[in-house]
Amino acid sequence: MKTNLYRLIMVILCVAGIFFTGQSVQAQELTVSIPPEATITGQYFTLGDIARFNGDDNERIDRLRQIRLGHTPQPGQSYVLAGDILMARMRAARVDLSGITWQLPPQLKVTALAQSISGQELVKQAKQYLEACLTGEVMITSVGQPRDILVPPGEIAFTMALPYGIRYNAPTNVSIGVQVAGRSFSTAMLRFDVKKYQQVAIASRVLNANEPITAESIIFERRDIGRLTPGYFTKLDKILGLPVKRQLAPGIVITETMLGQIVLIRRGQPVTITAKNGGIEVMVSGIALQDGSKGEFIRVKNSNSKKVIRGQVIDDTTVRANI
Repeated sequence: MKTNLYRLIMVILCVAGIFFTGQSVQAQELTVSIPPEATITGQYFTLGDIARFNGDDNERIDRLRQIRLGHTPQPGQSYVLAGDILMARMRAARVDLSGITWQLPPQLKVTALAQSISGQELVKQAKQYLEACLTGEVMITSVGQPRDILVPPGEIAFTMALPYGIRYNAPTNVSIGVQVAGRSFSTAMLRFDVKKYQQVAIASRVLNANEPITAESIIFERRDIGRLTPGYFTKLDKILGLPVKRQLAPGIVITETMLGQIVLIRRGQPVTITAKNGGIEVMVSGIALQDGSKGEFIRVKNSNSKKVIRGQVIDDTTVRANI
């Protein structure tokens, strides 16, 4: 009796073992679950970016993961896809979707990940760039405050340029390009008021017409050069000895248009007249009939032929004639 009972128990256990073993080796079905909201990055997103997969067929899951579902919205922005649109896009990928249990929301909200670059940071980067381009005493002030910008996640780099150069009498534009992970993302244009200060030559007293500039008649003062008429001087040796064309009041900034040239040759002065004819240079004596500064054309008379010609003042004794 006991032996028969033992045999019955063993048969039952064997049958149960076969049943449960068969259940454990049965292939698990593939389930794809998509949540109602997802955050993504990159240029586009795939099923693998938003879904959870439950199943043993890794090869098939890998193919499903690569199904492209759409372009990523701008950083920090979102859009909504209906569930039927999702399925339509997956079917369009021509991947086998049979035998899959889908857990889909009525709609999917897709939001692009983002990081913020503040307007203050843009101003800081552009200002540092300007400071590296400038020398001397300068003051740089931002004109307005740029808006913060949102960019994708990744390492940020900036590229700068001055499309119109540096201006001291008008706003200076700085073009700042934003790169994320080595790719160009956006460009902003920032404006700055750039002031540069230099020591410039100023009349220290009344200067009369034709009076030559001396070290005592000039002082140097700090001025905003953006407010000055072009042609100012920052070095005394550039103007020392030059005559003023008209009377100048004390405190006036000296410019090129106010000054004449030093007279090198005086009327009645003996000069050497030079001329080239082909490869031969001829030199004869002459008399200056006009005062002349370097580079000016004056009338001179050939001492031998008495002929009057025009020539260019080369130095304090030489006039070059064109023949």
